[in-house]
Amino acid sequence: MTTTHLDNLATAALQDVLIDVAELASQAKQAHWNVRGATFLSVHRWLDELAEALRGHADSLAERIAALGGWPDACSETLSERTTLESLPFGRLATGQALAAMDAGLERIAAVATSWLDNPAVGHDPVTADLLTGVCRDVQIQQWFARAQQ
Repeated sequence: MTTTHLDNLATAALQDVLIDVAELASQAKQAHWNVRGATFLSVHRWLDELAEALRGHADSLAERIAALGGWPDACSETLSERTTLESLPFGRLATGQALAAMDAGLERIAAVATSWLDNPAVGHDPVTADLLTGVCRDVQIQQWFARAQQ
């Protein structure tokens, strides 16, 4: 498969979103293990569902990068160096703190994906644009869930 300029932009877009999606999936699992509070059970369960949904998106993003001839990278070093997300605090997390952190991370993923969707070159790759649009749609639904629980 030959790589064109548009493929390079598409893989760059997908890689940027993959990094934050993979990072938030990890943070959601970390929060799942450490959340405490009056609404513990519902938040604990939702965090697990969120981590699973984000892992599914990470897989789709990575497979699209590979299909375009790129090399997806969600190694821990890459995530720590390139994520645009804030770090999750270590230790106990109050339910409201965990929800606010997930809300902020979801907001950031939508912003990164949208910024790439606003790039006309990415729009010329309808499969990548569709994938990024789907990620935006799903993270905004999850963001609604986070906000509804606060």
